[in-house]
Amino acid sequence: MKKYFGPFLVVLVIPVLVEFLSRAILNRIYNRQFDSSLIVDNKYFKSPGLKENATGMVWGKPFHTDQFACRKGPKPYSAKKKKWLFIGDSVTEGVGVGDSSTFAALAAQQIDSVNIMNYSLIGYADGEYLDVLKTLLANNDSSVSKVTIFFCLNDVYGRNKNEELPVMMRHNTFGKINSLLQDDYDTYKLIKLFFYQNSDSYFRFDARFYKSDDLLFQRSMNYLKHCAETCKKAGVQMDVVMLPYRSQVVRFNDSTKNPQNMVKDFCFKEQIPFSDPLEYCSKAPNPKDLYLFADEIHFSEAGHKMMADYILTH
Repeated sequence: MKKYFGPFLVVLVIPVLVEFLSRAILNRIYNRQFDSSLIVDNKYFKSPGLKENATGMVWGKPFHTDQFACRKGPKPYSAKKKKWLFIGDSVTEGVGVGDSSTFAALAAQQIDSVNIMNYSLIGYADGEYLDVLKTLLANNDSSVSKVTIFFCLNDVYGRNKNEELPVMMRHNTFGKINSLLQDDYDTYKLIKLFFYQNSDSYFRFDARFYKSDDLLFQRSMNYLKHCAETCKKAGVQMDVVMLPYRSQVVRFNDSTKNPQNMVKDFCFKEQIPFSDPLEYCSKAPNPKDLYLFADEIHFSEAGHKMMADYILTH
């Protein structure tokens, strides 16, 4: 019996050690933890917002906010300067990189004429953008000179519940087992991330909504229109910058540009200034390096730097 104990112990211990190692690796390269204490519910009508002067950890990086409930920038606020509001989701908020590495912070370091203020938040979409604008511009704040909405492809269905959307994986036995393994076993999750890190499934899923007769697309564009009307009423200039997905940047061609073209056509019709950095980003030496590991949406430090360069030159 003793001769089997050693091999049995090895078989038992090795998977445990591998799981602990996988957990450590994931914590370093794919940390998706968010400090919920940073969030205030119903801060902008029914939409949440960041807490003022708060400190926490977001996706493994220190995260700080200022007295205006924006992600803290590199410069102190100056009451003598106008405000340029950046409003977007987790991409613009800059999850996965430090405070000073977001494209909002990098742009602010180069622009002295205005206060760049990053009101973005993970989970935001078109409806939240409107709530933020209606709150911040409610009193016709003359200190705001410009608003830029950084529109992400998944904003088109932002407020919808998952069960109201087309599913990316069938809820069959395999799907349930896959979800269980991914939630409970970091070794499985790490292997899957390496295997699927070049997949374009997220892009293909989100791109399907960009059709003129799609109700979610129509609703999303209606939110953008209301955002523009809110800014116009307050005498504030507004423009839209559409952030590209990794698959679009890496495989740049006419077939991947449909979402951008759809939003561009709508903005042109509504006379909303629109900007598309897709082609600009595709010219990076290593376009894939513009994004976090195994991430289709969120920029790495290199990606934020390229977006800041784009903002400063376009």
